[in-house]
Amino acid sequence: MQLERTKLEDLMMAMVGLETMAYIKPVRDGLVLSYAVFAADGTQLALFESEEKAFYTAMKHNLAPVSIH
Repeated sequence: MQLERTKLEDLMMAMVGLETMAYIKPVRDGLVLSYAVFAADGTQLALFESEEKAFYTAMKHNLAPVSIH
């Protein structure tokens, strides 16, 4: 029983911010630098040509953007 509770607690902690946070990260494809928006679980949501557009769009969709460098 204790093992199941620990797994459930780990899962709940992993889901904190899942629907409210977005991570902005620079990505490079060859010579082109873009900025990707990722959900808290690591799913890539979108790709933008500028960091400003990535932040603005995340905020527009009620996500709290966090920059990762």
